[in-house]
Amino acid sequence: MTQLDLLTARDTHLTEPAELRRLSGQNGDILARLQHGPATNFELAQLSIKYTSRISDLRKAGYDVKVIERDYTSGMTLYKLVGN
Repeated sequence: MTQLDLLTARDTHLTEPAELRRLSGQNGDILARLQHGPATNFELAQLSIKYTSRISDLRKAGYDVKVIERDYTSGMTLYKLVGN
Protein backbone atom coordinates (compact mmCIF):
# COMPACT_ATOMS: atom_id res chain seq x y z
CA MET A 1 0.00 0.00 0.00
CA THR A 2 1.40 3.38 -0.96
CA GLN A 3 1.46 6.54 1.18
CA LEU A 4 -1.26 7.97 -1.09
CA ASP A 5 -3.45 4.91 -0.44
CA LEU A 6 -2.99 5.39 3.31
CA LEU A 7 -4.18 8.98 3.14
CA THR A 8 -7.16 8.51 0.85
CA ALA A 9 -10.36 9.60 2.59
CA ARG A 10 -12.29 6.59 3.86
CA ASP A 11 -15.75 8.16 3.83
CA THR A 12 -17.49 5.94 1.28
CA HIS A 13 -20.24 8.47 0.55
CA LEU A 14 -17.72 10.89 -0.97
CA THR A 15 -17.58 10.87 -4.74
CA GLU A 16 -16.32 14.31 -5.75
CA PRO A 17 -12.61 14.21 -6.70
CA ALA A 18 -12.02 17.71 -5.29
CA GLU A 19 -13.43 16.70 -1.92
CA LEU A 20 -11.36 13.51 -1.85
CA ARG A 21 -8.20 15.56 -2.59
CA ARG A 22 -9.07 18.10 0.13
CA LEU A 23 -9.66 15.44 2.78
CA SER A 24 -6.57 13.49 1.72
CA GLY A 25 -4.57 16.71 2.11
CA GLN A 26 -6.01 17.27 5.58
CA ASN A 27 -5.14 13.68 6.53
CA GLY A 28 -1.59 14.32 5.37
CA ASP A 29 -1.39 17.59 7.29
CA ILE A 30 -2.56 15.97 10.52
CA LEU A 31 -0.26 12.99 10.04
CA ALA A 32 2.71 15.30 9.43
CA ARG A 33 1.89 17.29 12.59
CA LEU A 34 1.59 14.14 14.72
CA GLN A 35 4.88 12.83 13.35
CA HIS A 36 6.55 15.81 15.07
CA GLY A 37 5.11 14.83 18.45
CA PRO A 38 1.90 15.08 20.46
CA ALA A 39 -0.65 17.69 19.38
CA THR A 40 -3.66 19.21 21.09
CA ASN A 41 -7.14 19.23 19.65
CA PHE A 42 -6.79 23.03 19.37
CA GLU A 43 -3.75 22.61 17.08
CA LEU A 44 -5.42 19.92 14.97
CA ALA A 45 -8.58 22.01 14.57
CA GLN A 46 -6.42 24.61 12.81
CA LEU A 47 -5.63 21.96 10.17
CA SER A 48 -9.13 20.53 9.82
CA ILE A 49 -12.41 21.59 11.40
CA LYS A 50 -13.44 17.92 11.51
CA TYR A 51 -10.07 16.73 12.79
CA THR A 52 -11.70 13.79 14.63
CA SER A 53 -12.89 12.41 11.29
CA ARG A 54 -9.41 12.80 9.86
CA ILE A 55 -7.95 10.98 12.90
CA SER A 56 -10.47 8.21 12.22
CA ASP A 57 -9.26 8.08 8.60
CA LEU A 58 -5.67 7.71 9.80
CA ARG A 59 -6.65 4.96 12.24
CA LYS A 60 -8.49 3.09 9.47
CA ALA A 61 -5.33 3.41 7.38
CA GLY A 62 -3.36 1.65 10.13
CA TYR A 63 -1.88 4.55 12.07
CA ASP A 64 -2.03 4.19 15.85
CA VAL A 65 -3.27 7.56 17.11
CA LYS A 66 -3.89 7.62 20.87
CA VAL A 67 -5.44 10.09 23.25
CA ILE A 68 -2.76 10.53 25.91
CA GLU A 69 -4.36 13.27 27.98
CA ARG A 70 -7.83 14.75 28.34
CA ASP A 71 -8.74 17.79 30.46
CA TYR A 72 -12.48 17.95 30.90
CA THR A 73 -12.31 21.39 32.51
CA SER A 74 -10.62 23.14 29.59
CA GLY A 75 -11.75 20.77 26.82
CA MET A 76 -8.13 20.08 25.79
CA THR A 77 -7.28 16.66 24.38
CA LEU A 78 -3.72 15.60 23.56
CA TYR A 79 -3.16 13.15 20.68
CA LYS A 80 -0.03 11.13 19.95
CA LEU A 81 1.06 8.98 17.02
CA VAL A 82 2.37 5.72 18.47
CA GLY A 83 4.90 3.42 16.83
CA ASN A 84 4.74 4.68 13.22
